Amino acid sequence: MKSRYACARCGVVKCFYSGVEANYPSFCPHENLKDTVKTSIEEGWKNPENRRINEAYEAVLKKGGYASGNYSWCRIKEIIEFCKQLGYKKLGLGFCVGLRDEARILTDILEKNGFEVVSVGCMAGAPALGEVGFGEYRGASTKACNPIMQAKVLNKEKTELNIMLGLCVGHDILFIKYSKAGVTPLIVKDMALAHNPAAALYVSQSYYKKQLFP
Repeated sequence: MKSRYACARCGVVKCFYSGVEANYPSFCPHENLKDTVKTSIEEGWKNPENRRINEAYEAVLKKGGYASGNYSWCRIKEIIEFCKQLGYKKLGLGFCVGLRDEARILTDILEKNGFEVVSVGCMAGAPALGEVGFGEYRGASTKACNPIMQAKVLNKEKTELNIMLGLCVGHDILFIKYSKAGVTPLIVKDMALAHNPAAALYVSQSYYKKQLFP
């Protein structure tokens, strides 16, 4: 089912390339929602906290080499510099226990860069499957993950930014929903593709075609 607004299908991209002479397509929100464009820009730059985030992003963009086309900073470096721009000192880390080695390495890196890191694994406060109305199933833990607990612990610790590392689909949604601090994803879980879900897009017309196009 096609939506009224479909930027993903745009072949013009006039919103980005100002020199394009072609008209905006009929499904363009940039062209058709002038009032929303205006209010979103005002909110983004007039709201003090939103402005700080935007300004920090611009600084990271410049220092990381985007302006020159030299993309020298990895995502972890970007997060570090973004947090320094905003003066953050205390970071939260909500991670899947299956990626605890990665969580430990990331914690070491962040602490070396001067941050206090509060880390909470997905099994903290984990209830038994039967306790929450789920039956046990082959090959899985007998306990359920608790992303709400993860968020609540970080809320209690008053973290300034929470990093999400490898939470499952659905659990990531709940973690973001209950987190009082902003959340940035670092690793998105994809067990089949070594946590690189974008890879499926690149082979969507070949290896994964039958799986993705019913």
